Amino acid sequence: MSNPRIRILFFTPYGTRTGSEVLIYYILKYMDRTKFEAGLVCFANGELLNDLPKDIPVFQVPGKFNLKQKIAFHLGFHPVTRALKKIHEDFKADLWYINTIMLADVVKLASELHIPTITHVHELSNMYSQIFGTEFKTIVEQSDMIIGCSDIVKKCMEESGAKRVERLYNFVDFEEIKPDKSRVAAIRQEWGATPEDFVWIMSGTSSERKGFDLLPDIALQLPKNSKIHLVWVGKLTNDGLVYWTEQRCKKIDHVKIHLIGSKKEDYDSYMDAADGFMLLSRQEPFGLVLLEAAWLGKPIVSFESGGPSEFISTDMGSLVPNLNIPEFVNKMIEWSERKYTYDLEGVRKKLSSFSIEKRVREWEDLIDSF
Repeated sequence: MSNPRIRILFFTPYGTRTGSEVLIYYILKYMDRTKFEAGLVCFANGELLNDLPKDIPVFQVPGKFNLKQKIAFHLGFHPVTRALKKIHEDFKADLWYINTIMLADVVKLASELHIPTITHVHELSNMYSQIFGTEFKTIVEQSDMIIGCSDIVKKCMEESGAKRVERLYNFVDFEEIKPDKSRVAAIRQEWGATPEDFVWIMSGTSSERKGFDLLPDIALQLPKNSKIHLVWVGKLTNDGLVYWTEQRCKKIDHVKIHLIGSKKEDYDSYMDAADGFMLLSRQEPFGLVLLEAAWLGKPIVSFESGGPSEFISTDMGSLVPNLNIPEFVNKMIEWSERKYTYDLEGVRKKLSSFSIEKRVREWEDLIDSF
């Protein structure tokens, strides 16, 4: 008689195409159906939910309360807690798998219900300040296992006192990276980039952690005859940091700076239209974009901000001491002048260890050992 499948209920906050949530999408898409059965709980209606495999039931729990739910909350009936208990009764999961440190309340409820929990952590210290100390303690002490997305994240969790921590590097379905070559040419035309120009791109939300505000600092140190373009692809948030940075960028005329917003449909083509990738993050756990840029053959210049130090080698890019802007710019210029050789064949051979097949099997082994 065959063993019953392990039933796992995944929890993710928004269901959007951020790196941490795309990783859960890959797991749900490629896990072994003969061993695992899964459902997904999400606290928003993100676009990623539309792409999930049809055999994955999705349970949506309100992240924001309507009037009726607010009244119930003040009367002592927490709508989210009630909803999660009902989902658990219906799905009967063997394990709750909680994505990111932003869902401490879910970890707490799982502990109260005596449900085994795994928390997948994608954050470094600057994000720890976004939650209360009691919530962070709940994640560290009440998660039965924590999976960190890099060695540096694993180390942070161990230092915090977690009882069992494993590492699982992020991974990408490289076959899904399909830039449209005709679109790539059109995009470069949009930017006004000639074949002699060198375009550096950065992908991410316009936050301080991602180093959005460093863009004009980089531009100001580039020489006037460098023929370099700087592109930021990603959501531009409506805040003072973005406004201030945009105003600074407008005053720079010797370097073309393109703030192009989110490009979900043509994302691969926009990435491929660039010549190099600049990772400006002040702290970077291990973003999927590193793998995407490397696969597309873009030399990467990055600060030594965490995860990149575990990935970038001299045949694919350069690591710079954190926030050393002059050295960062110097490496950008050297790569743009082709002073280094990008070994695409060797890099792609290295990237095979970050393939879907290898990493999802590694994830399954972690679940089996748990």
